[in-house]
Amino acid sequence: METSMAIREIMTRPVITATSDLDVLTAARRMGSANVGSLIIVSDDKPVGILTERDLVKKIVARALDPRSIKVGEVMNTPLVTISPDASLREAATLMIKNKVKRLPVISDEKLVGIITDTDLVSGSSLGLEDVLCDLVEMHRDSIHFQEGREIVRGICENCSQLSDSLINANGELLCWSCRDGNK
Repeated sequence: METSMAIREIMTRPVITATSDLDVLTAARRMGSANVGSLIIVSDDKPVGILTERDLVKKIVARALDPRSIKVGEVMNTPLVTISPDASLREAATLMIKNKVKRLPVISDEKLVGIITDTDLVSGSSLGLEDVLCDLVEMHRDSIHFQEGREIVRGICENCSQLSDSLINANGELLCWSCRDGNK
């Protein structure tokens, strides 16, 4: 990773914001229309929290709550983990890993000037990409699940190209019963 590259060089701006009294449905629509995965919640033009897609799923959808009746302030994450625009990409990656966050609002003189995400770190890195990828794997380690022998109802065997009703993931390949048993 280019450790000398400053956050200001790759941060996204302007940042899409909302106030804590906005209902979650309107906030979700704002995120969708702006094609962003989060909103920074502001009070008197100062960032006070963040609402992410994950918050919408875990705190609203999974609980079958009415997004029109819940205010953003009730489900936002606070306090914010922030970073300076002069910080390096390495510092941003370290801060994200340490705090288990995927987005960092960029603050200068107590004002919101941008946002940087974990994927921005990858796109902003032209040297040492393996360092960035290792950092991202570490950051997402808890959400990575490796499953053995998962059955698939129907599909094409990756070895013999035959249609099968019982594919199983074997060593990273979807195989039919015949190829799994070594009969082909």
